[in-house]
Amino acid sequence: MPMTAVEDQHPEARQGQKPAQIMSAAKTLFTSQGFGATSMDAIARVANVSKATLYAHFSGKEELFAAIVSHECRTQQSLLWAPGVEEKEVDDALREIGRNFLDLLLSAPAVAIFRVVVAESTRFPDLGRIFFNSGPNQMRQSLSCYLAKTAARGRLDIADPWRAAEHFIGMLQTPVHFSVLFGVKDHFARDELDRNVSDAVEAFLRAYLPRDRMEKS
Repeated sequence: MPMTAVEDQHPEARQGQKPAQIMSAAKTLFTSQGFGATSMDAIARVANVSKATLYAHFSGKEELFAAIVSHECRTQQSLLWAPGVEEKEVDDALREIGRNFLDLLLSAPAVAIFRVVVAESTRFPDLGRIFFNSGPNQMRQSLSCYLAKTAARGRLDIADPWRAAEHFIGMLQTPVHFSVLFGVKDHFARDELDRNVSDAVEAFLRAYLPRDRMEKS
């Protein structure tokens, strides 16, 4: 089964179902002892299912990892894109998107999965591709769509929405993510994160706000 088809093969897993049970066990093991050190036998044991049941739902660890990352991204999507965000003023919308993005990026589950990918992607190159396509790339795609729509309304001056999305994400992520990822800091206070978001939004708008709107602001 192609791993790129995992999201179609495994729609939203519900509590109590065998796939959710297996994914929960696999996530615990992957993040506690690493992808390479985790066996399908151990996953079946922790999930309290037979190996036959495990393989009936997932063909291997790579597919399981892809399903976990995809599920986490779907679960958090509503936090990133609250209803009505496209109707807000651009600066307010970007602040909301920025706060939600950092809350997700710095959450314990996201940090744990990111560490697994960093630690294991050399030995298991598919992990990096799975994670990138299901996680960071989805965020860039959603943000670039928002920026394209906003530019089409004349509220931003953007020729390349994908590139602009990368700029905004980079300004949000760089000052804080590595510090948490590598254990330099356990967490950032809310006011620190809000200041980081405000700085990113102000710099982004200086680069992409139409000149006539900038002169009025």
